Amino acid sequence: MIVKVCGIRTAEVADAAVAAGADWIGLVFEPRSPRFASNAEADAVREATAGRAALVGVLVAPALEHAQALVRRHRLDALQLHGDVPPACLFAAPVPVIRGLNMQSLEEVLALEWPSDCLLLLDAAPVSPEGLPGGTGRRLDLELAAAVSAHRDILLAGGLDHTNVDEAVRSVRPAGVDASSALESAPGVKDSARVRAYLESARRAERDLAAQQTRATGSQPCRS
Repeated sequence: MIVKVCGIRTAEVADAAVAAGADWIGLVFEPRSPRFASNAEADAVREATAGRAALVGVLVAPALEHAQALVRRHRLDALQLHGDVPPACLFAAPVPVIRGLNMQSLEEVLALEWPSDCLLLLDAAPVSPEGLPGGTGRRLDLELAAAVSAHRDILLAGGLDHTNVDEAVRSVRPAGVDASSALESAPGVKDSARVRAYLESARRAERDLAAQQTRATGSQPCRS
């Protein structure tokens, strides 16, 4: 299972996240977000991770040229794109693309034109239409998310932290989980202790689920 921490802006928190088992680190390049990473901050995060975790650039309705420039400038491993993004970006981007989506209904997701092998990040919708599409801290309907996860691989987001990621993993069985605002002491300020606690809980949930699946498989009768 992929475990991602998004909106990191300092070397200290990046190092703590990777040491605790983060697979992916999200760098937010949306200037309206309190988690916006400047070039200097993104450089510091990249140096701190030192190739130990993948760097994911998070953008909202970006121009393709801008996204490509960020990939080159910061040596990003993937792009996470929210808002109005044409499916053609999936093929034109120089790195893998994760499609961020504020889920409101199952039908909406299943009707997506994006290919089924494109990883989706499901997050809760902002309170108002003018709100940014990510980092809201709002919980996602786990039943709806599980219905999507049964059809395609997803990253599950939406108010996850050490208190609820176990339930989310067990209920949804996603390809990965992503946390951001719930790991902060103030908007845009990650708390290393909260980051570590979230990662420990996510990894424990992953182990528990794997053990459960192993027991279930082992209990099946042999077939000739």
